[in-house]
Amino acid sequence: MLLEPRTLVPFLPIVAAVFVFLMSCAPDLAERVREYEAIYNTHDVDKIMSFYTDDVRFEIVGVWVKHGKESVRELAEWDEATNLRMTISDISVSGDTATFILAEQNEWWTLAGIGEVRYEPCVTVFRDGLICELRATMTQESIDAYAKSWPSIIAWAKQHRPELVAELLPGGRFIYGREPARKWLSLLQEWREAQEE
Repeated sequence: MLLEPRTLVPFLPIVAAVFVFLMSCAPDLAERVREYEAIYNTHDVDKIMSFYTDDVRFEIVGVWVKHGKESVRELAEWDEATNLRMTISDISVSGDTATFILAEQNEWWTLAGIGEVRYEPCVTVFRDGLICELRATMTQESIDAYAKSWPSIIAWAKQHRPELVAELLPGGRFIYGREPARKWLSLLQEWREAQEE
């Protein structure tokens, strides 16, 4: 059934109001993403945590999923200890979701010989101005760079620092936090020096 144009006239103010509302949300959410980037790069873990809901879900697609603020805090502490620098670009907003490209560098990636790691896309869902879900997909190029370095690192570490590997990878599971990050950085520095001998 087709509606005649004159029958739509009463609905035009509602349609216009919805359009204005949706357009006004987009810049605010994009600005919220920019605030997140700026605060994350200060490494103030408490301020970073203020961006998340208590039940936040954080996923590196195909790698791991973290649930809840405490698990995500461990990631922020890891990033603080490894001096992570993130750059966000190409932000687009649709409703409560912001999608963007994320590039990150940190001392862990640098020592491992990987350099910059990129995630395309990062999908961030907001609830009441807070991040309730973040899904980041690592680019194939970044996956390949990691896959090239990791076997050498872990083989050397198992041979020269088996007790530390057991501590940092209990049951083969990577653990996060400030102290594990510091130990990894020390281990990677040793590995790098061994490669240069």
